[in-house]
Amino acid sequence: MFYFVGMLETFDFPWVRFLGMHITHIADGTCTAVLDPQDVHLNHNETVNGPVLFGAAEYAAGAAVTGGMMDLLHNAYVVAKTAQIDFLAPARGPVTCAATVDAEAFTQARSKVEQQQPVELTAHVTATDSQGRQVATVRLIFAVRPKRQA
Repeated sequence: MFYFVGMLETFDFPWVRFLGMHITHIADGTCTAVLDPQDVHLNHNETVNGPVLFGAAEYAAGAAVTGGMMDLLHNAYVVAKTAQIDFLAPARGPVTCAATVDAEAFTQARSKVEQQQPVELTAHVTATDSQGRQVATVRLIFAVRPKRQA
């Protein structure tokens, strides 16, 4: 279970529970989240497995995109559309994922979501391990679309 800091909304998804992520900061277009890896998250080298590292980055990026527009998402849905990850070093210990969306792009996107217009937002994530090493950079494009009427 994770919580958007300063918000009452609580989200409970199996993937998030598996990761065991927690948010330490969230604001319009930014999020910092921490993965405290367990044995199930590690590969044969006892470092964080690539898919887990990507999942942690995607979680932080998704929170950066949605965190400042939670009040609008009852009429919209958000999905990752495109992603690119560069693995830079083995991740050891807790991993901090700092995600950002350009402030002007975020403001414009929020306005479009208010008008129920589709929009795409790019989030950039830097993942750093417990030794302060940058272990990955990730770029994700999220599609924010009006909910379809049934």
